[in-house]
Amino acid sequence: MMLGYTYTPSDKQELKSDIFIKSIIITIIPLLLLLILNPFHKTMALSPSFELQEMINENHHWVLTYGNSDAHLKSNYTDILSVDYISNGKTLNATFWLASAFKNSSAAIYNQPFRKIAYGMLIDADSNPKTGYNGADYDFYVESVSGKLSAYLYQLSSTGGYRLVGSKINYSQPFVDPNVLLGSVNLQLGLESINYPSKYSVMFYTAESFKSNEVRQFTSWVNIPPPSLQITTSPSNIMIRQGEEQLIPARIKSTSGFSNDVINMTVGTNNNDMGSGFNSSEVHVAIQRIQPPLFKIAIPQQTPLGIYTIPLIVTIREPSAATLTKPISINAREGKVDPEFELSKKYPTVGYLTRPLNLTVTVMPPNSISDQFREFWGVYGGFITIIGIIAGGFVGAFATMMFDRRKKRKENE
Repeated sequence: MMLGYTYTPSDKQELKSDIFIKSIIITIIPLLLLLILNPFHKTMALSPSFELQEMINENHHWVLTYGNSDAHLKSNYTDILSVDYISNGKTLNATFWLASAFKNSSAAIYNQPFRKIAYGMLIDADSNPKTGYNGADYDFYVESVSGKLSAYLYQLSSTGGYRLVGSKINYSQPFVDPNVLLGSVNLQLGLESINYPSKYSVMFYTAESFKSNEVRQFTSWVNIPPPSLQITTSPSNIMIRQGEEQLIPARIKSTSGFSNDVINMTVGTNNNDMGSGFNSSEVHVAIQRIQPPLFKIAIPQQTPLGIYTIPLIVTIREPSAATLTKPISINAREGKVDPEFELSKKYPTVGYLTRPLNLTVTVMPPNSISDQFREFWGVYGGFITIIGIIAGGFVGAFATMMFDRRKKRKENE
């Protein structure tokens, strides 16, 4: 005898729905796992955005990078005074401010054959000095040839090799146009072309070549996102009583971790503290030493109790080294840096990072008599106890000796 079950139409419909739902689940779950585990969503992330930054160029000198003569080179149009840079996370925008503007009377110089000038930036896209060429992974520059501008982006290899990532030829008006490059040069790098790095460094440079000779001027490396400064003091919590003063040693360093070489430091006042509320008559701060920092903080007797924030402006020096890439006279799709210069020539540069910092001081009431006694006892109590023990022992020994003498005297009588 065989037992069986006959499916009704409703059962068949329910079975079909169940199979359909399971097939959807089986399809969706792997896709969700793929999206979670696949780094594709990371590639869509933008680079850090930041407000306008200004870097003052302290290195007003050129270096001869190729050839053996700098004659007819080193023009003011390649002398960098400062660089402003800003980013919205998609584009890095940099403006070079130059020592001289381009004038019609001198524009003919840049129309000469065999002469090129370029404004560029080296990019360390992974903050790893072992990748790229001496740490630089990309070289992006805009050059002038016969008064026309072209832009190039090269990827650099640790072997000295380079390859063209992208270019834009003859996209600008000539230098003689009064609205173009009037004492400044603007560069815009699409960060998509270097895969939207989350953390990177940039070095700006100018280059000028005539025939086989070339000179360059480098700034220092700047870190993106822009670093800040950190201060630590000893003690970490500064607490000073009314009518007292303290010497406070400190240590200041960059969050980039490159340097703690403080070269300048000023204390804010009512005139320039930008609303910090700091009143120099309530908290007297004197900088006793710049490096390593040492502050002398005095609290007048009449200063109200509370927590005070002391604004500081601090500048530290960060050394770095520029690296050499291919000559700007060569715009090949790929190639290799001249072996004469491979990894053997580095050009030291010095960067300066200026940032605001705050010192926090807690003003406490003066010591009461009992507080003064406790502090006195905390400092000298141990010593007094030891002296007391010694003195007590001495008195006891002396009393014993006198008692023994008196006893012997009575026995002799």
